[in-house]
Amino acid sequence: MKSVTFSEIVRIRERPFFLRRPATWRQLLPWALTLAVGLPLLMLALHAIDPETPLSFIVLPALAGGLMPVAMMGPGRFEMRTRFDAHYMISALDEALVSLGYRRTESDPDRISYFRPQPWLRGREGSIRVAVQPHTLEVVGPVGSLRLLQQRIAC
Repeated sequence: MKSVTFSEIVRIRERPFFLRRPATWRQLLPWALTLAVGLPLLMLALHAIDPETPLSFIVLPALAGGLMPVAMMGPGRFEMRTRFDAHYMISALDEALVSLGYRRTESDPDRISYFRPQPWLRGREGSIRVAVQPHTLEVVGPVGSLRLLQQRIAC
């Protein structure tokens, strides 16, 4: 991929998918259970291992780690630019997305959509959309998936 350059991943100013709709218990349930049950248990276990450690050294990193999925599922975008026709990069993009567990759903000359079937995602949430332009592929999706995608394609 010597002739391909990647732009930085830019966050799109819209709310993550699980905060857009009021009826999103399926998306919030695993995260809420982890925060409500898992993190307090982790903090108690770490405090039991070393009771002299100040609780702020345990609680603050645990809460920051619990909020990390919110930051990683936020929407973002990046561009893959080439000197050649962008249609030649689609096969490399397909291979990378299939290795990440995504499947192609829609395809036409100007747009391609991918989704990863997960039981807690409703419909096409967490999907990746690709806009094909003459020398550029514009990729839009969850920031965490976009970072993994860039790493896979760059290798």
